[in-house]
Amino acid sequence: MGKSKVLILYESENTRISLEELGLYLLEDYDFDFLSTIDYLKVDYKIYDFIVFDNYNDYIFEYFKEKTDRIIVSVNILKQERPSDYIKRGVENFFLKPYSLKEIRMVLDQLKENFLIKEEAEENRLKFYTLLNNIPYMAWFKNKNSEYMIVNNEFKEHCGKDFETIKGKGDKFVWDDMIGENCRQYDLKVMTERKQLVFDEIIPGKKGYKQFNIYKVPVVDEKNNILGTIGIAKDITDLKNKDVKFDILLENMPFAVFTKNRDGDIIQSNSIFYELTDVSRFSCLSLKEENFLGEEHKESIEIEDEDVIHNKSNISLVRTLKTKIGEKIVEVFKSPIIDVSGEVIGIVCTMRDVTEMKSQEARIKKMAYTDSLTGLANRRGLYNYVESQLIRKYSDVTIMFLDLDNFKSLNDSFGHQHGDKILVEFGEDLQKICRDGFVSRIGGDEFVIIWEGKMNKELAVEVAEKILNHLSGKKRKFNKLSASIGIVTGNTGEETIDKFLTKGDLALYKAKEQGKNQYVFYNRDLDKKRCLNEEIEQDLRNALDKDELELYYQPQYTCSKELVGLEALLRWNNDKYRKIPIVEIINIMEKSTLIDEIGAFIIKTAFSFAKKINENREKKVIVSVNISAVQIMKHNFVRTIKKIITETEVNPSYIGIEITETVLLQNIEENILKIKELKDIGIKISLDDFGTGYSSFSYLVKIPLSNIKIDKSFIWGMKDSEEYRTLVKLCIDTANALNLKVIAEGVETVEDLGLLKSMKVDFIQGYLFSKPLPKHIIEATVLQ
Repeated sequence: MGKSKVLILYESENTRISLEELGLYLLEDYDFDFLSTIDYLKVDYKIYDFIVFDNYNDYIFEYFKEKTDRIIVSVNILKQERPSDYIKRGVENFFLKPYSLKEIRMVLDQLKENFLIKEEAEENRLKFYTLLNNIPYMAWFKNKNSEYMIVNNEFKEHCGKDFETIKGKGDKFVWDDMIGENCRQYDLKVMTERKQLVFDEIIPGKKGYKQFNIYKVPVVDEKNNILGTIGIAKDITDLKNKDVKFDILLENMPFAVFTKNRDGDIIQSNSIFYELTDVSRFSCLSLKEENFLGEEHKESIEIEDEDVIHNKSNISLVRTLKTKIGEKIVEVFKSPIIDVSGEVIGIVCTMRDVTEMKSQEARIKKMAYTDSLTGLANRRGLYNYVESQLIRKYSDVTIMFLDLDNFKSLNDSFGHQHGDKILVEFGEDLQKICRDGFVSRIGGDEFVIIWEGKMNKELAVEVAEKILNHLSGKKRKFNKLSASIGIVTGNTGEETIDKFLTKGDLALYKAKEQGKNQYVFYNRDLDKKRCLNEEIEQDLRNALDKDELELYYQPQYTCSKELVGLEALLRWNNDKYRKIPIVEIINIMEKSTLIDEIGAFIIKTAFSFAKKINENREKKVIVSVNISAVQIMKHNFVRTIKKIITETEVNPSYIGIEITETVLLQNIEENILKIKELKDIGIKISLDDFGTGYSSFSYLVKIPLSNIKIDKSFIWGMKDSEEYRTLVKLCIDTANALNLKVIAEGVETVEDLGLLKSMKVDFIQGYLFSKPLPKHIIEATVLQ
């Protein structure tokens, strides 16, 4: 606050002089003006905070009556004047003569403080009424007799009465006998117990029947005496209606749902929850998760709930639930319930019975990882063993790669049925000879055995010779058979299984080159393939500049041969490497920086082609590109895709991205977010080579997919194997259950097409309808 202005009215000039000499200028918080009483009509008294009468005058006092509380009259005690002589005339404030600077300061400061307090009180009163009338709830103050003394506009609107009618009346009158005595009982409880009370009440009024959440608190004075109650009523009618809708929604969920408070008490659940858990709906027990899951889970449940509440994150897990009819496997998903303030107030949990699904997954996994002929692990099983058992432990390993010599000749001579019996028996014998090792059949007559631990050379030789001697022994079935063996040692923390397989193949082929029926240990001199890879990489660096790279497109059709998509496939027009599979070329690109440049070329070319072919086409065709693990792991992957979309001006709904499960597994959570971001702008997402990964079914519900592509190895296996047909059917049914489209790759025969049609596959890709074709042929024939 600035300086206060003070007007001093005097009759004698001596008064002004004496006051100035007194040192009024020392009172720095005040500005003083002097005016003769003769000129009092000339002054704008409203600009002054205080007016001092050096001598009292009734006429002048009347003129300034609007500022009675700010007038100070000087009382001359030497002339026996008394304040009481003036109080009856309306005077409230006095200076005593003779004047004292200290007294002047004291009186002015006290008045100033009083006015500030009054102004603040008035301001607070206005704020209170403003707040009261602007909150969207009914609010009121009642005295000790439960009579309304203050109400806000919302209150008046609902009861339909003005304040003059309401003031001093009780609930029975205000609410027209619809409510009354129960409200008085609540008031008495609040005032007696001196604590807040919260309850719900239906109050009929001009706005109809409304349900309110009512909050009442006692009002006490500075001496702690009860003055009455204050109440606030929030209209929760819509909320209650929503609760009813939520209950209906909850009850119609196809799986068990329940909600818990922060203390772990279950406060809401649906019928399926009771059916799944065998808990009685009418149980009076304060139910917690451990009551139906088992007390042994109590600690883990508390840790899970703390994780959900503290991190405000979702968690999913699988548990075994014991019921009257046996054990069930349930998938549990927990999410925080967050209020508008951002605080977690509880947890919502879903439980889904996945017993049958898990059984199917186990059967499918066994089929996927097991060789259907010998019962040994297949190539996928070998990879799974290395990934799950060895890589994390950075294990030393000894690996034997074995290929039966002349097996084709035996098949040709005696037939495939005889050859199959040979493979089955040899597999059984191999397990006995290599009983400490993991035995797998990764191809027709190819076997791989892994021992954890680095076997010394003498022992490895002993095992290899046992195998060779067994084949050349007395068993007539093995006549004309021998084996070539490659032996590799290493550490799974330093090399991948693919690297071991490459080294093993080099040693194995060296054994064959040297006449078969022998074993060869891998050494660096055999690493000619590595040298070739380096040569390929060098030539690839110049391939774009030489215009040697182009895209072929393999059409994708419905079973009735209606075109729906094109898969972009890289081709390298270089005679020097024409016999090398493009997959190996791409692997070399991924291991160098070439994948960035060539990958961008592939994506940009495919997107441009997608824009061009769909410009005047009624039924749009999706052009898909394959994305490698190296590409998606780049921090700018999504930004790069969006940039190319902008540059090519292609509609994102015309393009697709194909990924494999192994692409995601390296950093699954981050990569799923990237894939979701692309799908959200309209790009179709396909999971390629479905079934060849390690846990495809587990990730189907997490990955934001548009469709899945069943690997061609499964399609090729259908013709001769009932197991493969079952596996393909399970894949299709599972995908359909999750509303995913299914593309079958590698369809080459009419028989394959017929089987897939009967299984209700959505789309077909393979040589039966079309091989990959260059752009100009696609435009000239396929798109016509």
